[in-house]
Amino acid sequence: MNDLFDSKESKSAQLRERELFEQLPRLIENVKLLSEHYALAYGDLDASLASNRAGLAQFPITRKFNLPAQQKNNPPFGGINSVAIGQMARVFQSPGPLYESQSHENDFWRMGRAFYAAGFRAGDLVHNTLSYHFSPGGFIMDGGARACGCAVFPAGVGNTEAQIEAIEQLQPTGYTGTPSYLMALLARYNELHDKPCSIVKALVSGEPLTADMQQAFTEQGISVSQAYASAELGLIAYQAEGEQGLVVAEDIIVEIVDPDGKPVEQGEVGEVVVTSLDAKFPLIRYATGDLSAQVTTNEQSQRTNMRLKGWLGRADSAVKVKGLFVYPHQVQEICRRHDISGSLRIERDGFKDTITFCCQQGSVSADDIQATLQSVTKLKGDVLFVPNLHNSDQPLINDLRDG
Repeated sequence: MNDLFDSKESKSAQLRERELFEQLPRLIENVKLLSEHYALAYGDLDASLASNRAGLAQFPITRKFNLPAQQKNNPPFGGINSVAIGQMARVFQSPGPLYESQSHENDFWRMGRAFYAAGFRAGDLVHNTLSYHFSPGGFIMDGGARACGCAVFPAGVGNTEAQIEAIEQLQPTGYTGTPSYLMALLARYNELHDKPCSIVKALVSGEPLTADMQQAFTEQGISVSQAYASAELGLIAYQAEGEQGLVVAEDIIVEIVDPDGKPVEQGEVGEVVVTSLDAKFPLIRYATGDLSAQVTTNEQSQRTNMRLKGWLGRADSAVKVKGLFVYPHQVQEICRRHDISGSLRIERDGFKDTITFCCQQGSVSADDIQATLQSVTKLKGDVLFVPNLHNSDQPLINDLRDG
């Protein structure tokens, strides 16, 4: 039985490629007229070059790492947008800060197929623990679940006790959010209730799903799948049962490139570069900063799109913690505000990521530094006063997690 979200997933690879690259030159021609960023970046390039992958590789890359500064210098979107801010459906701020837009309502981020591949169907109630505040994570997952006909409980972030009460009362069959928070919810639920949790399926994103986590979920009877997505691009790739790697989403073009922006050979590790075809907020050759590799597509699979090995690290200096990226310049900002030297230490306690801001003790209280840490990074952490920190060679972000 053909059990796919839609016919796009089984479309021949050649037809998919041809259709995407027929649209792209027209999009580029349009954004050269309407977008300040692309008018400058692509002004001397013939849009018709982008009619195939070799031609697309000749276009400059736009790097996510540079966007916060670019947007600050040219608000609100750094000149990338092709329409005015008032023509968007919603506007968001992610840590960085980085501003993103949503240009229409119905599964804008294309997450429906990821939920469907994870087994979500009409009649499921999905407990959504990503934030609906400032950043778009909650809306991204909400739209995908509803595209599958599911109902959604917008739990958002934190307030674990209230979330446990809602789970007990509403009996959701599905969960979406980070895998570490699902572990925390299950642990607390098991402490309070002498019975299995109602959740039997989950689509997780925002951080790696480790083998230990996967085993723990399986032992509790929960089928868990991963989605690789970003706030700006939406769904990039998703896990399908029995498939090797992650299936690249339809309607986008993915390249794996070297540091010079040149595509690497299949199987080689490189940076994930995505081209989306959204006419209002176009992202063309957008370098995510994530590392991955293309793996061979299973010829027996109904899904015909390219496969990614999964998330293999960062190409830039940002670090992902609890589903959010932390940047060195954010650590510098905390230091600047309090006139101190400091380093952010990231560790893993079981399944949970922890962050500690290490600095010399001075006239500033730990509570004040903690408040600034949360304000700048949107993450809660501890403060540790360390003697002679200014004599150490610690990096601004010291990631001590294994794997």
